[in-house]
Amino acid sequence: RMDEKEEEEEDAWLQLRPVEPLPSQCCGSGCSPCVFDLYHRELAMWEAARASNDRSLLSGEESQSCPSKLSPETFLAFRISAMDKLTKDTYRVRFALPGNSRLGLRPGQHLVLRGKVDDLEIQRAYTPISPANAEGYFEVLIKCYETGLMSRYVESWSAGDTTFWRGPFGDFIYKPNQEKSPESLPWSYREKTRFGRLTQDLIQELVGSCRRKPFALVCGSAEFTEDMARCLRCAGLAEDSYFLF
Repeated sequence: RMDEKEEEEEDAWLQLRPVEPLPSQCCGSGCSPCVFDLYHRELAMWEAARASNDRSLLSGEESQSCPSKLSPETFLAFRISAMDKLTKDTYRVRFALPGNSRLGLRPGQHLVLRGKVDDLEIQRAYTPISPANAEGYFEVLIKCYETGLMSRYVESWSAGDTTFWRGPFGDFIYKPNQEKSPESLPWSYREKTRFGRLTQDLIQELVGSCRRKPFALVCGSAEFTEDMARCLRCAGLAEDSYFLF
């Protein structure tokens, strides 16, 4: 039977044991590392520290200062410098970076935001909309929903508040002309991606393969968009079924 001192020591270690994340704490975006990866890593550290009775082996406290570099493993603090309400449910939020530092994200990458509502921790993924070369800040466009938990958290913000982010995430990074074959794409895109010149026959095939009425978005030079509009009309699409940027 443990004596009182041993019981106190056991309780102290149990209080330091990492808490397994709830499903709501996973943003579902395939982040690496995921919050569950971090939990199992911290649990292994805790078990090793407990076995050797050495608390110095445990990880340190979460950073509360504004960092100059992101971390995919640790949530870091970023202060809200401005918050603009663009529509009744959409906000553009600016977060401060120290000095003239840059966020450092590449096209195709995103961050994960952590929030807490009614003592429930939640996480969601967002892609900054600020230019890649923006210095001293980054911006995120957030749409809020009436029943959204993260929406409630976001709508409670004001300038000067501190938020916590980690990242960057996203392995499918855009590089011009880097994809030469379907095998180089993520598996979920392989059957839906075509390489080569857009011809009338190909557009006819793509439009005909749609289970529901398609809507086409066309972006390019004036000559390209004119040609694509003609091909889409020949494939049976009405003018309200495509948009030319």
